[in-house]
Parts: sequence; structure tokens; C-alpha cells
Amino acid sequence: MFGSLFRKRKKRAPTPEAGSLGGSVKDARVGDVFTITGLSVEYDDSYFIVEKLNHYESASGEWHEILGADGEKKLWVQWSGDGGLFVTANADAKPVSLNQVGVTEDELIRMDDEHSIDNHIDYEGVRFSYRNSSEAAYYQDNRGEGEGYYLWEFTGEEKVLSIDKWEGMPFQAFVSDVVSPESITVYKR
Repeated sequence: MFGSLFRKRKKRAPTPEAGSLGGSVKDARVGDVFTITGLSVEYDDSYFIVEKLNHYESASGEWHEILGADGEKKLWVQWSGDGGLFVTANADAKPVSLNQVGVTEDELIRMDDEHSIDNHIDYEGVRFSYRNSSEAAYYQDNRGEGEGYYLWEFTGEEKVLSIDKWEGMPFQAFVSDVVSPESITVYKR
């Protein structure tokens, strides 16, 4: 009897059970839970449940986003795998107008025609350099034929500025923070 109590047991390899680590953010699925560190003190102790998983495509590649919720707190996390995992997070999903960003529709059209990295937008003390613009497709919940829209992308000091134009909607801009892929931990359901 004592032998069986004190005998060392062999450790088993982890299995993908509820509550297990699921790898990187790119492995997250609806219903999983994730944490993020280093974005904001407000989010360091939060456990976000993945409510949405969307897919996007454009001429520059593919990317994904998840919406996580912890009570009233919401967090959008986007990632692409082109040339390594690139991750951004946006805690405030409220769009900003072109006027607030300090750019006009005519300037965006010019930048789109030029496709030059010499173009930029200065917003909230950050210089955002033109990266790309093209038609894109949005696949809500990774399903369907996709909904088309036009997208302008700018990068700044550890931030990304995205401006989009959907049919019948005004232009809208969003600023996201670049985060380390290692700052996100996913727990599979």
C-alpha cells in the first residue's frame, strides 16, 4: 500500500483538454479564452472570451481578427502570418472620422494612385507612413462569399492606422497597437 502511495508516476504528455494552452493567437477559436499582457494595465488581469473570429483578404495578403470580451471590456486582436506573425490590438473599436485624422478623401485617392511609402499622415503625435491600399474582402465568422470594401494601411511607432470605406458608409479610421505575439496566451475550451 505505501509503495503505491510514494511511487513516482510517469507524467503524461498534455492533451488538448479544456483549459489547456492552445498555442498562439492564430490558434484561437470562438469560445476559447485569451489573456494579453503589456497592452494596458487595464487588460493585464482580464480573461477575454473569443466571441467572433473573422477573416480578411486583399491584394497584400490575408489576416484574421478575434473579438474578445471580459464583461464590459472588449478587445479586437488582428494578426497576419506573412513573414512571421504580426499582431495588433484595438481596445476602442469606435471609428474616427477623416476630419479627426486630418486627411481628406482626395488625399487618400492621391495616395492610392501613387502607392508611395513617402506619403504619410500625422495623427496624435505619431507619423503614420503609407503601407498599402487596395480592395479587400471581409468574411464574417470565416463564412460566406465575403463583403468588399476599400482599405488604406499606415504604420507608425508601434501603431497601425487603418482607414476603410464600405459602400454606402462614410470613411472610418481605426488605430491599433502593435503587440508581441508572445504577449497573448490562448486557453482552448
